[in-house]
Amino acid sequence: MMLFNNKPIDNKKYSEDILNEGFSIYEVCRVFRGKVIFLNDNLLRLDNSIKKSNLAIDMNSLHVADQLNRLIQLENIKEGNIKYVIRVTPTGIEQYVYQIKHSYPTEEAYQHGVDTVTCHAIRENAEVKYINSGLREMTNKIIQEQGVAEVLLIDGDNCITEGSRSNVFFIRDNVFYTAPLPHVLPGTSRKRVLNICQENGLTVVEQRVNYKDIATYQAAFITGTSPLVLPIAHIDGIAFDPRHPLLVKVMEHYFNLLNKNF
Repeated sequence: MMLFNNKPIDNKKYSEDILNEGFSIYEVCRVFRGKVIFLNDNLLRLDNSIKKSNLAIDMNSLHVADQLNRLIQLENIKEGNIKYVIRVTPTGIEQYVYQIKHSYPTEEAYQHGVDTVTCHAIRENAEVKYINSGLREMTNKIIQEQGVAEVLLIDGDNCITEGSRSNVFFIRDNVFYTAPLPHVLPGTSRKRVLNICQENGLTVVEQRVNYKDIATYQAAFITGTSPLVLPIAHIDGIAFDPRHPLLVKVMEHYFNLLNKNF
């Protein structure tokens, strides 16, 4: 079951291929214990995507939260990911709300970190979460062929900006580094980590990390809807400390916040 323009339909009649036609922006929301976590952050980012795309759409008219909760109730979703899509058509907009397959890190991954690789790629208009099938297909192929958890993107200045589906942080000399807007998508987990750092007096420098310098950093991690806060063990074979004290501290605060509020 899925919602099309807020009406339940059989999802067997739907193919995501239709989203490759025209322009679509979207959000992926995570359901935990039957509730969407940090929903307001998703709504704020969706509103930002709408405005940055110059779409004349009133967020209040979309009733996104109501649609997400309706699908959760219809499908009795306790845990998983829900995708909300606005597709722009010549006659107006279409809304789609449906579950998507999810893959969450194992406890071992959180303890020992995951392997990642890099590729040279840029997401145009990076602050907008829009359907980019070409980039997704390319990075999915790399992930599958090389057996890694994520692909980190390198821009024209040879700097690491973000992951194909995540934001990335580095730690060096007790300082956190992450690429700033407008070079990256304003991830909801990224925002939560920035808040945690601010509340705990941890220094964050928002600047891009040059690829040639990554071996000088002690730790690195990705943030996102599915990984939440996930340590990196290797980038292109270069090792990082998945148990760095500051990384562990941020992870503990993040998961405590999640358990406390949901």
